[in-house]
Amino acid sequence: MGEIWGWLIVIYLFMGGLGAGAYLTSFAAGRGWIGKSPALQRVGYYISGPIVALGTLLLVFDLGQGLKKPWLLIGLLMNPRSMMTWGVYILACFIVVALLVGFFTWKKKEVPKAFIFVGAFLALATGTYTGLLVAVVEAVPFWNTYLMPVLFVVSALSTGISITSILSYVMEKGQKTDERKVCKIHIVLVGAEMILLAAIFASMFTGRHGAVGAESARMIFSGSLSLPFWLLLVGVGLVIPILVFIVNYFKLSQHQSKVQSKIEVVSAASYEGQSKALTEEFDCSRSLLTVDAGVIIGGFILRYVVIFAALPIWNGVLK
Repeated sequence: MGEIWGWLIVIYLFMGGLGAGAYLTSFAAGRGWIGKSPALQRVGYYISGPIVALGTLLLVFDLGQGLKKPWLLIGLLMNPRSMMTWGVYILACFIVVALLVGFFTWKKKEVPKAFIFVGAFLALATGTYTGLLVAVVEAVPFWNTYLMPVLFVVSALSTGISITSILSYVMEKGQKTDERKVCKIHIVLVGAEMILLAAIFASMFTGRHGAVGAESARMIFSGSLSLPFWLLLVGVGLVIPILVFIVNYFKLSQHQSKVQSKIEVVSAASYEGQSKALTEEFDCSRSLLTVDAGVIIGGFILRYVVIFAALPIWNGVLK
């Protein structure tokens, strides 16, 4: 059986979530939700618009006639009942707003607050849309669950934090972030991904989505997609990262307690120097950046296995 959708859609869904998550990372950093990190506040705004724009360009390639007869794409704007039509409007608006916010940020100019908040709303809509795009396909039972958009949004946030952390470390010359808070957020997001995946597979294996849905789940668990699923998604993208994040979260918490305890025994002037020395004694940036890369790989493999595990009801394999 030929694939319903191919590699370009996988990349498009991944980049849409990645860009949306990057924008929301900078938005959250600006609000102080993941610590006061000037690096995280900027880098997500720089990269979100270009990433989603490139992913959208790939979608045009996948439409086939998009390059040969571009006027046919106008039809996408004329069907308000189509999820694809809503997606075109959401993506177009987000790309424009994100590019403007990124430009103002790059030029170190004050960004209008309305732009920032509208961009955050559109980023969340973009991340949700990438999941809804597959969830509304009733003919593919494995996709057709309300948990799929939730899973894609959580994955978008997780990969967005990771790509922003990596690039902020590179672009901002290793400028420190609040690694303890970032670890805490990652633990929540990666843990939520694992729970959502377990819930989706449990739903499929119990037969709630029919025999075809169960067969798609088996393809991932023990069939042709099992190697990338278990090795790259579960191992590299989920289990190893959450273990590393948990270990470093507790180490950073202990380190923070040591630093704070110095306040009681030294003067404020000498405390500043000792705090800096203690910070240099425990630097987990490199290990965290390594597992950040794993989270991104896992996010891509998630889209890959979901798309390529699609078995339509009409394929006749389970008569």
